[in-house]
Amino acid sequence: MDRRTFLIYASFGSVVSTLNALLTNTSSGVGQESKRNNKILLSQTLPNRFVNVYSFGKLVSGNNQQDYIIAANTKIIQKAIDTVGRQGGGTIYIPKGYYQIAPANLTVNYPSSIVINYDNITLAGDGIGKTIIESRGSWSVIKGQVVRGHGIMVQGTNNSSQPRKNVTIKNLELHGGLTGFTGDRGWPANPKTGDGWDISHKGIVLDFDKYLDNITIDSVYVHDFRGEVIYGGGSGIGKVTISNTKIANSNGSMLSLDANLTVTKCEFSQTANAWVENAPVSPNKYYYFEQCKFQDSIASGLVVAQGNFYPGRKITITNCSFYNSPSGICPFGGASDFVITKNKFFDVNNVLFTSGVNRNIQFNQNEIYGQTQPVSMAHIFGELSNVVIKDNFHKAATNVTKVSCILYYDNLKNIVIENNFFENCRTPEQLGDLTNERPLFRNNQYINVERRDTQGSCVLSWEQETPYMVTPKCEEVVLHNMTSTTITTMSMNISRYVDGQEVLVIGGTIKRKVKLPQNSATIECQSDRFISAKGEKVRLKFNKYNQKWYEVL
Repeated sequence: MDRRTFLIYASFGSVVSTLNALLTNTSSGVGQESKRNNKILLSQTLPNRFVNVYSFGKLVSGNNQQDYIIAANTKIIQKAIDTVGRQGGGTIYIPKGYYQIAPANLTVNYPSSIVINYDNITLAGDGIGKTIIESRGSWSVIKGQVVRGHGIMVQGTNNSSQPRKNVTIKNLELHGGLTGFTGDRGWPANPKTGDGWDISHKGIVLDFDKYLDNITIDSVYVHDFRGEVIYGGGSGIGKVTISNTKIANSNGSMLSLDANLTVTKCEFSQTANAWVENAPVSPNKYYYFEQCKFQDSIASGLVVAQGNFYPGRKITITNCSFYNSPSGICPFGGASDFVITKNKFFDVNNVLFTSGVNRNIQFNQNEIYGQTQPVSMAHIFGELSNVVIKDNFHKAATNVTKVSCILYYDNLKNIVIENNFFENCRTPEQLGDLTNERPLFRNNQYINVERRDTQGSCVLSWEQETPYMVTPKCEEVVLHNMTSTTITTMSMNISRYVDGQEVLVIGGTIKRKVKLPQNSATIECQSDRFISAKGEKVRLKFNKYNQKWYEVL
């Protein structure tokens, strides 16, 4: 094959498969050539610094668990990276095979099996399930701590104006050498058993508190590490792109880094801690997740926490699917400027779950399904402001235990919940005290819902003082007159409602009525209104300036 023909194949993304054919096709005689002739062929047909790792020694494929083979494999791959790096960069191609590697020295800081310490490096294989690199999974105890070593370390620099840049890892599988998920997220890992969240056993590491930029991870399967599967430490990381990648089986958080982060068409599965745990600690960065699949977490979902509300940040999560987790999207303090739209959630118990100080969250056009588990659309508490939950669809199976579709309490401000559809659940519920204002509920639909007393309904009983105080928790409330009188007068709570909140007051008992007075301290109607379970309803609207509810005709 001449160079021009090769470049045509390369333009269609076939560099790796073409190279593999050149090296293994016995009908052309190439497969019978010596290592020396392979080097000549590569130099004649490939772009500059596109190097087969076999040019530096033959890797031994197989699950051998022999130290001398592991050491030799590690040395060959590292030598190829360092040689190409010193020449200005290029692609190091690792052919199909199962290669075991391990850190050369476990006593150094951040021991790693492979280290990329040069710019313009691409580490490429033949594809997931074809080129498989197994990092060390066995553990040692050094200074009382479990140490296994990381898989691939991309080392940064100490110079913010000259970061480590243009590094790509693609078309390969990186295995942690053991079963990464045991369900034990205890930290640090137990030196007696080796189990737990082992922070010395990460998959791909973008260094610790260093500077890096333009890092790409594409078509990679990284799995079975006891620590973070993909990790970057500190605030010095620039652009990171992760695409078509599978991240699986860990006792730690699966993805954890702060960067200009784009994650598309990736799969996250089986974690004891969280699918994502990012801390927005630096300004003018973004997180963008699209068409990703998240499944099987036993603790948390996609977590953004411990941020500083720097300007210019934005977090977008769109067209993703989430399965089987206690929580979905989790702003856990210092997180802001979320756009969460057009996602689907299946058996995620608390889809939007907030805690701490957070602000500016848009949760729109999402679909929530409770197929085998009870699910809530939102569990919002903490110091929370400027949140819109709008145009979402929420439906649970009829045989699933009903829980509240929206749960709220604490210090809330400017929270709007409108135009959502809720079916087979409980109505919104207030779980604790409010120190600021109530959410504004508007134009939501409630189908086949359960209304608990003091939440979606209010039972007026002889034990209560008169007039009977009603505190609606959303834009509908059903009243049950369980007193000894046939007509009971009600009053409306005016505490912490926002201006313009409307409430539909519905009668709930047939033989006894509830009276909404024409004029009282908290209610003003066109005339006295009487409601029972015979279909009578009255709509009220709150005027904050007057601190009063007025009938809406």
